[in-house]
Formats: sequence, structure tokens, C-alpha cells
Amino acid sequence: MLGSIGDSTPRTPFFMDASPSPDEFPYVLAKTKHSKQDYRGAYRKVRASDPELTSDFAVPAGSDAASVNASFFTSTMFRNATADPSLAPFGTARRVDLTNFPALDGLGISATIFVFLPGTVNPPHVHPRASEVVFVVDGNLDIGFVDTTNTLRTQSLKQGDLFVIPRGLVHFQINRGAVTATAFNTFSSSNAGISSLPTALFGSSKPISDDILEKSFGVSASTIKTLKDAQA
Repeated sequence: MLGSIGDSTPRTPFFMDASPSPDEFPYVLAKTKHSKQDYRGAYRKVRASDPELTSDFAVPAGSDAASVNASFFTSTMFRNATADPSLAPFGTARRVDLTNFPALDGLGISATIFVFLPGTVNPPHVHPRASEVVFVVDGNLDIGFVDTTNTLRTQSLKQGDLFVIPRGLVHFQINRGAVTATAFNTFSSSNAGISSLPTALFGSSKPISDDILEKSFGVSASTIKTLKDAQA
């Protein structure tokens, strides 16, 4: 079981970032039949989801839980959320997750508020560590995802509607209406992660070679250049 290795003695869960304590290695080696060096190497690669807390909540290192007040559990980042016209054709997002709200650590939740001016889009992207629930606060929103059978599922949402996006699948939103739309999105991870397909494919920090993209998409070099220039 997580947090226990072979007996009832509480021990470091395998998914935590810290390496096991020396007294844990005999139990680990008995279970995995790896050397200490091999185990340490594998240990840092297996964390794939939020850690499970063994306390009511987590506080930053060096802090005392008894001294934490309600302000620690409060974020005001969603106050007065409005669209930024300079971001068009994209919507405006405010994200609250582990990177800016430490109280979420270990809770497996986070949220985003997204404001879409008419005609703006949240381009195809994935969240590698979380499923998502989209709630339309006001306006109308078209949304969809593509599953691993290459099936596209789309829906036109109205105010008050919910839509679920399974973890790791490519999805998108667009406001095709005449008025601003607002969506409140929640995630099943305190740090869902995001990878926007246009940026990942055509605007990565170290560019993907043109010949790979040309052959993959079956397009000309000039088309790839146009797509890369658009991400510059």
C-alpha cells in the first residue's frame, strides 16, 4: 500500500519527490529486486499524479500548520475577470493552481476562469495530468474533444451547462455567439499542465525539423514556414 512497504510501519510514499530514507531500502529492494542505484534512478520517473495527503492539508516547508489562517486557503485571482481584447483571437484565462495557490498542494483540484469575446477561441490543447469539467457561467460556447479512436465529439453549450473532458485528450472551445461567454473550468489535479498543439508543434523552444512536419502533415515547406511564423 502507498505509505507502507511490507509491514505496518509508515514509510515514504513512492510518488513523493524525496528519495526514500536509508531504512526503507531493504523493503524496497525486496519488492523490486533492483540495486539502490537502479531504484533511485527509477524513483524520480514514476510520479504521474497528485500525491495523496496523510494530513488534513499541506503547508509550505518551514511553516507550522497551527499558524495558518483562512487567508492561506483564499485566492482572489478570479475577482473582476474580464476579457483582454489584445489577446484576440484567443480567449482570456486566469488559472489558479499549485504554481500560484499553495493551499491546493495535495488536494488534486485546480480551476480556471475563461472569458471569450465573440469569435475568440481556446485552441486545441491537452492537460496531461487532469480531467476537466467546464461550466458555462454566461453566454454560449462550442466545445469538443477528440478521443483515442480519433472520434470528434462536439457540443454547443448554453448558460448553466456542464461538459466533461477526459484526461489527456485534445480539446478546444470557441465562442461563435454575438456576446461574451464566460466559463469556469475545474481540474482533477492541483497542477493539470497544458500543452497547446499549435505552440508545441510549430513554436517549441527548439523547433521540430521542417522535414518531419512536412511528412507528418503532408504539406509543403512553405506551409510549415507559415505555421511556424505564426507562432513566432
